[in-house]
Amino acid sequence: MESLRRYASFIATSNHYDVLTDTSGSRRFICVRLTGSISYSDKINHDQLYAQAMHEIKRGERYWFEGPEEAILSETNKEFQVQVPAEQLFLQFFRAAESTEKGEKLLAVEILGRLQEKKLFNLSATKIIHFGRILHKHQIPSKRTQTGTIYHVVEK
Repeated sequence: MESLRRYASFIATSNHYDVLTDTSGSRRFICVRLTGSISYSDKINHDQLYAQAMHEIKRGERYWFEGPEEAILSETNKEFQVQVPAEQLFLQFFRAAESTEKGEKLLAVEILGRLQEKKLFNLSATKIIHFGRILHKHQIPSKRTQTGTIYHVVEK
């Protein structure tokens, strides 16, 4: 067994726009929509680029994203986010309740149960686990209780 420092760098291209599948948000990705051809005519001096990056890090420059920047990335990346069927169905049949509305306070499993009653899909443990993340991503008002997290929603 060998202990190594963690390094990560990844660049990818796709001909599709629905590439992000993380239901909790995509703050670790910077997605860019290209509108033209990529020019390969300029050579990149990778050694100099690395040296500049290391110089900045050694000077104490921040190299991570913080809350406001993560929010901007998540917002920008929305067009690249895959919308799973449970998410699409929730948005079709429910919405977040306004703070002044009575609405209903339901557990994620209760919301999924109502969607299942419409015979739209089969309920599974995996869907239940991920569904709470989907509700959080859409900023559905929630509150932790002894029975679990309840979400303040209105059925359309």
